[in-house]
Amino acid sequence: MGIRHTFIQNLKFYRKQAGLTQEKLAEKIGMSTAYIGDMEARERFPSAETIDKIADALNVRPSILFDEFGSPASINDSFKKIYAKTLQHELKEKLEQAVEDVCKMI
Repeated sequence: MGIRHTFIQNLKFYRKQAGLTQEKLAEKIGMSTAYIGDMEARERFPSAETIDKIADALNVRPSILFDEFGSPASINDSFKKIYAKTLQHELKEKLEQAVEDVCKMI
C-alpha cells in the first residue's frame, strides 16, 4: 500500500467521521466538490497547503492522514500486508498435517 492509497483511505474515513460530505469538505477548504471527488478517486493529489486545510477542516493532524494505522481501513490493509504471508504459510502447514492425519486413519 502506497502513501497515496493510505492518504485516500484516511481522508475518506476522517471525512465521514467528521460527518462531512464531499461537498461540505470542499466548502470548508475552498475547493470544488469535484476536486474532493477526484482526490478520493485517486485522480488528483493535493498540495501540502491543501493537505493542511483538509486536516484543519477534519480536526486532525496532517500526519494522521498519512499514517498507515490512521484508520480502520488502513489498519486492515497493513495487517494483510504484514501478516498475510505468515498466516497463509501457517494455514498451509496445518492443512497438510490434517490431511496426513486423515490419511493415517484410513
